[in-house]
Amino acid sequence: MLASILALSLVASATFDSEQTIEQQTAFFKSQANGQYARVKALKSSAKNALEQACRNALTLPERSIIKSTLANKLNITLPESVSFIEAEVTGYKQGKQQEWLTCTGIVTPAAADINEAGLAIRAAWQVGKQQDKNNLRALLKIAMAHPSTISDAVALVADQSPQSERLAYLDKYLVADELKLDDAKVSVAQVWFKDMRYQQVISLMQQCESIDCKRLGLAAEAEYEQQSADDLSSYF
Repeated sequence: MLASILALSLVASATFDSEQTIEQQTAFFKSQANGQYARVKALKSSAKNALEQACRNALTLPERSIIKSTLANKLNITLPESVSFIEAEVTGYKQGKQQEWLTCTGIVTPAAADINEAGLAIRAAWQVGKQQDKNNLRALLKIAMAHPSTISDAVALVADQSPQSERLAYLDKYLVADELKLDDAKVSVAQVWFKDMRYQQVISLMQQCESIDCKRLGLAAEAEYEQQSADDLSSYF
């Protein structure tokens, strides 16, 4: 076991000197990947407990790059730099510690191409939807609308981009709320429902996401619902 971990560290260290190495840095981790090898370094002490998951994610960086390049070429567009997505299985995972780095290896098997393409397209679409230049939005939405795994998040984005007077009717007609996956989509839908005083629906939806906006909107809906219930009760006296 010790020998395999040592070999992993030595091979991987040499591997990361290659020009083919892909690097990614967030507020919490620095990640490097090349082929079946990856390594990660925690940039904050609070992130150390999540190093293994970060290394598993780092192993997917090469496949993420392929998925992104394939979709960009297919649509003849430039995708937002910050956006990436993959649904994949990592097998044969091994890891070893080397100074401040956790090095790992494994075989990444992506899910079907259409699943990853649609997943990337809807995430890119939400990013583009927030920008002034929305030239690529229609092409991305077309991909997301055509796949069952992303259609609800796409419906939410179409509503988000529509005039406020049309959003509620569009959501009522086309949205399957239980199939929403993205926090941006959930918050957008919840904001429309909040304005229509559908507080119970907002509370339920906000319990399914973790962003700060979700928590704030959920708390606001709870306060409004309690006040609404109190007003209803007082009408009997």
